[in-house]
Amino acid sequence: MHDSTLELQELDARIAKGKLHSILVVGVLYWGMLTSLIVALINYFIWDDSFGVELQKALCIYPICGILFGWSAWVQINHRRDKLRANISNR
Repeated sequence: MHDSTLELQELDARIAKGKLHSILVVGVLYWGMLTSLIVALINYFIWDDSFGVELQKALCIYPICGILFGWSAWVQINHRRDKLRANISNR
């Protein structure tokens, strides 16, 4: 199969999971929680701040920002799929 057809199938599979999955799982859970952990570890090792306090602060900020990240990822996935479909149909 052609690479663009495989990419289109992958994008369709991600879109089939839904917008809520993209926002909550990709944005909040994966991006937000992982970013919170990384920021708390950086603050702990570099500035010698309390890991627990830094993690609490980060968990208030980054999962909320993850909502925007997940929504942005959803928009980008749909845009790539539409562009790819247009390119395939023009062949």
